[in-house]
Amino acid sequence: MRDGILLSGFEDLPGNQYVGGLTLPEGTVFGHKVSARVHGNAIDPLHPQRVLYFARRPGVDVFELDLATMQVRTAFATPAGRHLAGHGLFSADGSVVFTSEHEYDTPRGVIGIRDAQDFRVLGEIDTQGIDPHEFAWLPDGKTLVVANGGILTHPRTFRQKLNIPTMDPSLALIDVASGRCVEQLRLPDHLLSIRHMAVMHDGSVAVGLQYEGDPLAAPSVVALYRPGEGLRLLPAPESAKQQLHGYVASIAASEPLGLIAAACPQGAGIARWSASTGEFVDFVASAEVYGVVAARDGELLASQRDGTAFSMTAKHSPRALPLHLPQPLRWDDHWSIAPESVRRLLQPGLAG
Repeated sequence: MRDGILLSGFEDLPGNQYVGGLTLPEGTVFGHKVSARVHGNAIDPLHPQRVLYFARRPGVDVFELDLATMQVRTAFATPAGRHLAGHGLFSADGSVVFTSEHEYDTPRGVIGIRDAQDFRVLGEIDTQGIDPHEFAWLPDGKTLVVANGGILTHPRTFRQKLNIPTMDPSLALIDVASGRCVEQLRLPDHLLSIRHMAVMHDGSVAVGLQYEGDPLAAPSVVALYRPGEGLRLLPAPESAKQQLHGYVASIAASEPLGLIAAACPQGAGIARWSASTGEFVDFVASAEVYGVVAARDGELLASQRDGTAFSMTAKHSPRALPLHLPQPLRWDDHWSIAPESVRRLLQPGLAG
């Protein structure tokens, strides 16, 4: 039976929002209620019981959950004129927190840089685009790869997309020390918004896309960046276009399995490509799947919006994870895996 702790945001049936996750193999849900829906999370590398959860756009709050006490607080909010994009990272030494932010009146994409203890602003990095979403460290530990979604929104119109005809998504590689953009890549179809990513040990990056045109006309929903080779779309057979439906909610790369897995909730399943060749492998049908993450042994774990979850390998059929839900809930888009040391500190249960 699989062991571990998965971290994610979720909501209950009345619509209350939580930060938390679940323990395996017990399938016990834990969390604390918060004031806004969150999207992704980041684990403090020095104190892994400390997890930050980031509000999705146009939210402005970052919540800090202590897994040892199950206490939560609002760690910080973005300055006036900016909102979060649901993602953030710690530096490797745990001293700094980075957040993807959208300066909506300019408009401009920014990576905010803050002290990880008192959250005072230390600086910022221009992302060379707008609507920065997920971002990640490359293996050198010095370069951030940033998904500029390219879509203009404004809090006055909530999540309405204001610039689809002229949207300009890009993948930007940024040297953190200097703030310099060392490489910026675009796809041939400007309607492919670059949203999510999974970094592999050789510096390759699997990129999840969302198509802002006819979903059945999307050329693919996954691209692959390789150092020195640029960014290319991975092939998707015509027979799979209905299943992909032009939308990826999260993406994972399992190097032990040699697979890239993309959650396609609007097409109801997970599409998989070969991580080595980029060729399409298969489509695993499931109901409204949003979160997908690779465990340390490479097994893929996925969450469904109805509160259920399952695991899968390269050859075996999906296997349901036994969960004991205290009430109906809906998982959000992203899961992360906590270090094993957290288990002995965890205080399970729900707090209001």
